[in-house]
Amino acid sequence: MKKFNEFESDLIQHALDYYAAHLEAEVEAMQKKTEGTGLRPVIAPGFYNMQVKDLKFKVTELTKKRNNRDGCPYTKIIKK
Repeated sequence: MKKFNEFESDLIQHALDYYAAHLEAEVEAMQKKTEGTGLRPVIAPGFYNMQVKDLKFKVTELTKKRNNRDGCPYTKIIKK
């Protein structure tokens, strides 16, 4: 499987944050709407944030690692 570059990774992570915030707002609105009726939403508050946290970890794992100049063998030659 092809890995994401950093731009793609950031885009996906920001989209996940936006979507989770939207869904959490819907859950809160549903709770307020059904407050005195004895009904409860199926999804609890915080569920989507928890799922997004797991997805962001997976996206990070599927992202190409940034080139680290300190680990490059030629850095010491260039600095001299």
